[in-house]
Amino acid sequence: MENIVILGGGIAGTTAAEELRKKNADVAITILEQEHHPLYSRVLLPHYVKGKIPREKVFLKSWEWYSSNRIELMVGVRAEGIDILNRFVKTSEGRELPFDVLILAGGGELNVIGGEPRGVSYLRGIDDADELASLLKETLMRPQDERRGVVYGSGFIALEYINIFKHFGISCDVVMRGSGFWSSTLSAHSQEVLAKKAIDGGVLLHINETEPTILGEREVTGVRLSSGAEIPCSMMGVGIGMHPDQSYYRDCGIEIDRGIVVNEYLETSHASVYAIGDAAQFFDGNVGRKVVYGNWMNAQSQGRAVAKTIFGERAPFNLVSSYATHLFDMHIVFIGDVDRKAVDEVRQVAATESASVEEFYRGGKIVGAVLIGDISSRATITARIAGRE
Repeated sequence: MENIVILGGGIAGTTAAEELRKKNADVAITILEQEHHPLYSRVLLPHYVKGKIPREKVFLKSWEWYSSNRIELMVGVRAEGIDILNRFVKTSEGRELPFDVLILAGGGELNVIGGEPRGVSYLRGIDDADELASLLKETLMRPQDERRGVVYGSGFIALEYINIFKHFGISCDVVMRGSGFWSSTLSAHSQEVLAKKAIDGGVLLHINETEPTILGEREVTGVRLSSGAEIPCSMMGVGIGMHPDQSYYRDCGIEIDRGIVVNEYLETSHASVYAIGDAAQFFDGNVGRKVVYGNWMNAQSQGRAVAKTIFGERAPFNLVSSYATHLFDMHIVFIGDVDRKAVDEVRQVAATESASVEEFYRGGKIVGAVLIGDISSRATITARIAGRE
């Protein structure tokens, strides 16, 4: 083994590189990263935008870290193709990088709405956060009654925008395609708990809407709903999910479903080709099926696991994945497999005006849960999913 190439310099790819270097001082490690930055924390971006931490605290690795660990980081470079047979990656620079081991660690591609004048924001990376911080400063210079933002979406990123607008005292309308927050996952009660929290915090909700029309040519001035109603705004935050980047994987024979298909060892069907992180659809033994988990904990853990596998410490990847967020001061936790279409039963085990706990079962076994308001059972539920209780 001489050359290891990693496509993606986020937390999954960089963790893999770090662990690989610890295990072998001599192997060549190259990371291709489309962005122009060393590793930073996407989790910390909202804190930076709110001014709670300085920009430099978002970064987890320095340029010096890569050079001192003899890891080549190629920024602003995209893989344009993979030749599995001849073992090389073709880059956007026209280079052909040979590999003995290939790790696919790219994330997904944002779902976008198109036709985006200035003021329309996506909170995917630090460049987006920089732009959002600038837009917020401009908005805060407006008279109070003109400080208005619109959020399009109903999931994790939408909540980040709601919390950011609330932090700065910006009036907020939320436009949702479904009946409420995470409508394809949550029960009616869970959606009601979150809706009440949002409304009590001054948010206006517009549910069951098709894609809004953005008003304004050079700068956003508002949005028009499918009902014909118009909402004036100077900012619009979009959080309508992601999809796996499949641009060249299929062409080279790598299996794609909802992500890059791998087994419990994070291996594709091609020798020495692995996939980790947000792009990987892996077999999760805790829940008994192939899943895609787009969260920080899962990506980091898979980066560590794949390094062990590559150097012969072969063991199935095993983690009960979870992700925590919040709506104002209300805590929300997703644990394990919460795909409502892939379970036999969803039990509403707690339901109050300010809290909700749902448990997801398949074949009589708990495989996932969503906790809203009261997250005290998080550890217990995690242990149950793992089969430790």
